[in-house]
Amino acid sequence: MTLYCVVSAGGSPGVTTTALGLAVTWPTKVLLAECDPMGRGILPGFMADRLSESAGPGLLGLAMTAETGTRARLPLDDYVLPVPGEGTVELLHGVRDPRHGVRLGTLWGRLAEALTLREGDVVADLGRIGGRDTPTELLATADTLVMVLKPTLRQVDAARARIDALKDLRGGRGTIGLCLISHGPHRAAEVERVLGTPVLAELPYSPDDASVLSDGAPARRTFKTSLLLRSLRCMGRRLRATDRAASEVGGDVGGTVLSGAGAVVGGEW
Repeated sequence: MTLYCVVSAGGSPGVTTTALGLAVTWPTKVLLAECDPMGRGILPGFMADRLSESAGPGLLGLAMTAETGTRARLPLDDYVLPVPGEGTVELLHGVRDPRHGVRLGTLWGRLAEALTLREGDVVADLGRIGGRDTPTELLATADTLVMVLKPTLRQVDAARARIDALKDLRGGRGTIGLCLISHGPHRAAEVERVLGTPVLAELPYSPDDASVLSDGAPARRTFKTSLLLRSLRCMGRRLRATDRAASEVGGDVGGTVLSGAGAVVGGEW
């Protein structure tokens, strides 16, 4: 199993949309895990008209199981459901009420362990990081971290301190990279230079196509071949290639193999 965590520094850049888009274009079996303590977005959005039966308790149910105190392996598969119409994509949906986020603190370490033992890849949506509820155990365990942001001064400024904190947390392990949503005044090369972090992908700003993923809007006939989905598909392939390269060299390849911006065009901290 390879764990990819998708995060943001704030400002609603489209983390959940990006994570979901990666999952539905992933080349192999994948689990999409909604691990944002501030609440879920996929069941009431993309999945709203796709479910014909109960989605079950999801992440909150798993957290309640973890609270029992037993150290047995978490029964993760009991809380996962298939995403209809998306082949080998599965979903662990998140909490509906942000007030339930406080119950997740004891879950993160055991969930990280369960995810690393599971067959297939995992794309985890962690939402905005940097607050007291941030799932640091998942951040520390992930093979690759992707921070989604728009190339604006406000979002780049917010990202800087959080990237520094991530590097300290991970101690040089694995890869940290950026995914830019092409809706802002600055170029990818500028963002990469300022943050000292490679740009793994640039996704087009495409509100109509993005709304299919974020809100379950009706898809146009060209949705499956849209630039957004083609860019997400290329991004997923590159993430998997990056992870394989990191495994071969046994370290962090973020500043070497991943040089060059725009590779895919198209407590509190």
